[in-house]
Amino acid sequence: MLQGVHMKKSKIIKRILGLVIALLPGIMFFYIPTFLQNNTAVSEYYAIHIFPVLSRPFQFVSSLVPVSLTEIVVVFAACSCLLWSILIIYRLIRSEHKKEYIYRFILILSVCFSVTAILFTLFHGINYTREPLESTLSLDASKWSEDDLDQVSVWLVRIMAEIRPTLQEDENGCMVLDTSISRALSDGSAAMDDAAVVFPVLSGSDVLAKPVALSHYWSYTGITGMYFPFLCEANVNIDIPESQLPITICHEISHTRGIAREQDANLAAFLACISSERLDFQYSGYQFALIYCLNDLYSADQADYASVCALIPEGVIRDWSQNSAYWKQFEGPVQETSTEINDSYLQANLQEEGVQSYGRVTDLIIDYYFTYVKGS
Repeated sequence: MLQGVHMKKSKIIKRILGLVIALLPGIMFFYIPTFLQNNTAVSEYYAIHIFPVLSRPFQFVSSLVPVSLTEIVVVFAACSCLLWSILIIYRLIRSEHKKEYIYRFILILSVCFSVTAILFTLFHGINYTREPLESTLSLDASKWSEDDLDQVSVWLVRIMAEIRPTLQEDENGCMVLDTSISRALSDGSAAMDDAAVVFPVLSGSDVLAKPVALSHYWSYTGITGMYFPFLCEANVNIDIPESQLPITICHEISHTRGIAREQDANLAAFLACISSERLDFQYSGYQFALIYCLNDLYSADQADYASVCALIPEGVIRDWSQNSAYWKQFEGPVQETSTEINDSYLQANLQEEGVQSYGRVTDLIIDYYFTYVKGS
């Protein structure tokens, strides 16, 4: 009898050790970004020297396939989730060794958690702890005035007034891409490379941004693009107005180059678009910046806001009206819930401002203008 008790205790210990071994790697990797918050030098070294090497095989394989692997994985997981749940419950009921079955199930979940935590940390989590891009580019986003904002807004409008008449339009007079969407998706990396000539921190492997087939339905979430770290894949909502596509493409590709923070990805996408040889990319970048500048200018001085708006070409107004009308049709609880989830995700990844970090662009654009445009 004592031998039986000893064997039972030994079995319990082995099970506990099995769970610890399965969970421990995931827990350790999960907390690595937290430990690196105050050691950005390590994060920078990792992002520049290690991340590109680790992610390149994933990016290479993904770029061989013209469709979104992320979409396939997500759709398959969503469709099979109910079937797997039913199968697991059925097998549990029929099992003659329910405790053993439950233990194995928990062990599998523990392994899945560890694999997920390791992949996320290596291919995205650590990059959240990098030196902010504004610091890397020697931008000081804290010293500019309302007059500076007005000056930058006028600069953006004048450039857009030059570019907009050269772009193609649809039957409604709204801007369309100079090439097919598939070509634009493949040209995103070239735009990033053009920007990397001046800003080497934006350099990285060439990737093919992926079109999401269910983009129209994806728009109900209010999301224009997504980087899937488990495949190192940049995914783009291709249903959105084409004036918004280049900035979205470059934003998602910037994530594949180790730029994790949303405000950094926005700045990187702006720099990539305006550095591109494609005028439609340039236009997308400038109009993206102008929207944020005008929003802040309206809050700062409505008279200056009105005077700047009077300079905006009709073609730009049509593009913005199209974009506004497009997103209006998707407003609702799905989009609100998606925004809340995204907000929680960003805060969990050390972005205390949550979704507000997307909009922290104006100050950086102002400093870019005075540092690299007017200062040059």
